Amino acid sequence: MSSDMPLLERLSRLSPVTVGRLLGFMEGMAKPESDPLLRPLVALDEQGERVVSPILAAVLEHLGQKPGGTCYQARLEALTGIWNAAVRAAVVSRLRAQGLPADDLLLRLQALSPTLGFAAESPEWTREWLADPVTKDSLLVQQCMVRLLLAVRGMAEVRADALAAPPARGQS
Repeated sequence: MSSDMPLLERLSRLSPVTVGRLLGFMEGMAKPESDPLLRPLVALDEQGERVVSPILAAVLEHLGQKPGGTCYQARLEALTGIWNAAVRAAVVSRLRAQGLPADDLLLRLQALSPTLGFAAESPEWTREWLADPVTKDSLLVQQCMVRLLLAVRGMAEVRADALAAPPARGQS
């Protein structure tokens, strides 16, 4: 792979890594707390027992529901979730700055791009989100960050396989 190729393009050219393979890799890790990507999510308590972040456990459970999915797809879902949260925050701050009443704000949000999630959700969900968007989307962003870390870690396994493979005959 060329080093001047953009990272996302290089990642898209890697062999697909199934979520099932990632989950198997995660289960087989002897010391996940020593992995630089996983260390913030896995720690040892005072008794030396492994403690897993509740967000990591939730993301692993969610990923386990689609073991045939790929790390590439999980990465795209994570980036999409982060993007949607950022756009929602920006849109809401602008609409609130315009002084829209809550009901008008709700109607505008539901009429916006379906990718922001408002059109697909119930009005009650949207009202709850409007009451505390930071808390609602902070959890989403944290889950997306963990999904992104796991997806990148899984994709790194394929790259590591290629880098650690013995050179083909006639190459050095």
